[in-house]
Formats: sequence, structure tokens, C-alpha cells
Amino acid sequence: MKVTAEPQDNILQGISLIIGAVFLLALTDAMVKYLSASMSLWQLYVIASALSLSLLFGLIIGHSGLRPKVKSCRWVAIRSLLLLLMWIAYYAALPLIPLSVAAVAIYTTPLFIAVLAAFGAGEHLSRQAWLGILCGFLGVVVVLRPGGDTFTPAALLPVLAALFYALAMLVTRHHCQREHPFILTLGLNLAFLAAGTLFSVLVAINSTASLAEPAPFLFAGWQPLDAITLTIIGAYALLLIIVNTGVARAYQIAPSALIGTFDYAYLIFASLWGYLLFSEVPDAMTWLGMGMILIAGVMVLRQRRD
Repeated sequence: MKVTAEPQDNILQGISLIIGAVFLLALTDAMVKYLSASMSLWQLYVIASALSLSLLFGLIIGHSGLRPKVKSCRWVAIRSLLLLLMWIAYYAALPLIPLSVAAVAIYTTPLFIAVLAAFGAGEHLSRQAWLGILCGFLGVVVVLRPGGDTFTPAALLPVLAALFYALAMLVTRHHCQREHPFILTLGLNLAFLAAGTLFSVLVAINSTASLAEPAPFLFAGWQPLDAITLTIIGAYALLLIIVNTGVARAYQIAPSALIGTFDYAYLIFASLWGYLLFSEVPDAMTWLGMGMILIAGVMVLRQRRD
């Protein structure tokens, strides 16, 4: 009987990939926040995914040695659906809250990953790690301040997105580890195109000014776009291919709890882009909560035993 060797972890490469990916991911999220004032989410999905799919098919056709095959259509589809739900929830929040606050809220993701990995995948977490997870969730509470005057329900959308993302990354690690990263990126872009097309049609059929006014990014119809906007969408589509391929590969070649910890670098990068592009300066409570989350990440990292 032929025994198939288990793929070997590459810790350093996985860490490098996730840091580079979240740097670009923070930039793409800033692009979406900018574009939300001039177009709908579904219009963005259709145009960006069409461009991304064209680039992906061009790379596959133009590279004679690149003919990846799908190992499991079911798990690729599940992963794509979870990531689609994650992006919808997160992008819906971006026009409504500062990028740094959205970043802190979604970065309950590594905490969710650690908890789900412990209960669902048998990855051991020490007492120190559980204290770190508690510290991280308290940090999110400090930033969001539920019940306070500055709290908005929209801030909970990135937390919901975080849960979807954590589930998707665990699926990547445990069920899509042998899939080629291009296959995973292709599946996600097909999900974007399908969702964008479906909801564009639904919005066009049920379009009313009263529905679109409170949340134009979700409920407005397609808008005419200028050359600058189209250029930004093209850059967004290209960066998403790089980001999604890099993230998928990082979770394939290194333990999910470890890579999830380095995902925290997104907090720094999102604050940087928020300041540079939107002049957003996080307040003292946001910095405090962010610091608590970073400390939580270090605590989880130091006890890694999976």
C-alpha cells in the first residue's frame, strides 16, 4: 500500500507570507472604504472578480506547467462561501466606522481561530494562551465600548466577519491543505462574481430611494465610473489575487494558531492606511484596546505547541 507523505510545515515562509498579505489586505480594505462613496458593493464584486478571473485564467493558460486540479470541490466551495460571508459583513461596516475600529473588531479572528483550533482540531492551548484570548476579547470590548455613546451596531459586523474568517482558515488548514493556492483563489473569485451578479439583479429589481439612502453601499444600483475609479478597482483586483493566494498558502504550510497570531499585524497596517488616506487618528481607548490585543497575540504565540 502506498503511503502519502504529510506535507511539511515551513514556519518562516508562512510567517513572511501572512505579514506581506495583511499589509496588502489593509490597503485593499482602505480602497474599498474609498470606493464605497461612489459605487455599490455588488458592482465592485462583479467588476473586480471579472478582472481577477481574467488574470487567473491568463496565468493558468500562459503557464504550461500550471494546471492545478481540484482535490475537493466541496471543501473549496465551503471555504469560498465562508470567505464571501466574511467580506460582505466586513465591507458593509467600512463606510460606517473608522478603519482602525473595524480592524480591531475583525481581529478577534486569531482569537476565534485559537479557540476553534483547540475545540475542533485538537490543538493544545495552555493556561497562558487562554489568558491571552481573554485579554484579546477584553481589548475588543474596550475599543467597541458596547452601551456607550460612541457605540454603533455596525461595529459588530466585523466581529461576525471574524468568526466566518476563522472558520474559513481552519477549513484551509485541515481540509484544503493539498489544494493549489490558485484553486482556492479561483473559487473565492467565482463566489464573488456569483454573489455580485445575484445581488445586483435583486437590487435592480427592488431599487427604491428609501431603501438605498441608509446604506447605499449595499442597496444602491450600479453607478457610472470614471477612469481613476476603474484604475483603483483594477489595482484592487490584482492585490486580492496576491493577498488571497498568500493567505491560503500561509495557512497551508504553518499551524493555524501561529499564523493567526501574526495576522495581528493587520491592526498596525490598517491604522497606518486609515491615517494616511482618511486622516483617521485612533483615540486613546482604541490604542489601549489594540495594545491589549497585541499582547494577547504574543501570549498565544509563546505557548505554541501544535
